[in-house]
Amino acid sequence: MSKDYDTILLECEEAMDKVVEHLRAEFIGISAGKASTAMVENIKFDYYGAQTPLKQAAAINTPDASTITIKPFDVSQIKNISKAILEANIGLNPSDDGKVIICRVPAMTQENRQRIAKQLKDMAEKSKVGIRNARHEAIKQADASLKESILTEDDHRGLKEEVQKLTDKGNKSLEELLEKKTADVMKV
Repeated sequence: MSKDYDTILLECEEAMDKVVEHLRAEFIGISAGKASTAMVENIKFDYYGAQTPLKQAAAINTPDASTITIKPFDVSQIKNISKAILEANIGLNPSDDGKVIICRVPAMTQENRQRIAKQLKDMAEKSKVGIRNARHEAIKQADASLKESILTEDDHRGLKEEVQKLTDKGNKSLEELLEKKTADVMKV
């Protein structure tokens, strides 16, 4: 079913906003050299057959700037949680005493900073694909609405211009996030 001008524009903007917010949330989990609970709280592990984020199954703390402690509510899940942290590939090596998992955040070397900056750039590029997909979907809907005479030629042209403005705005937001996080990571 074809949609009107405002609906197409609104759905496009919402889709692009979700892409930007997703990248922002992903960037929070990336270390800039100091411990943060956000680095691990959204890591999912197999909790009795269900993929569960750590923040729902453990108390997560940062007792100092280089340590994250994870105290599972169910200590029988320590091995599953440790395995999930390793598999998340975020540079943490979990160790446990049977009750608490301890993750030491390694000191940032220049090599690590550059590797993380490259990882951030790759994440931002993937997010740009999400922005382009939202743009493509909006234009596809606009074309369908034009064919069904819901939109006039002028509205169709105007809608495509507005979608392009949203695309530029979304890409600019992604670039700003990338610049800010890269600067944070590269700061010694």
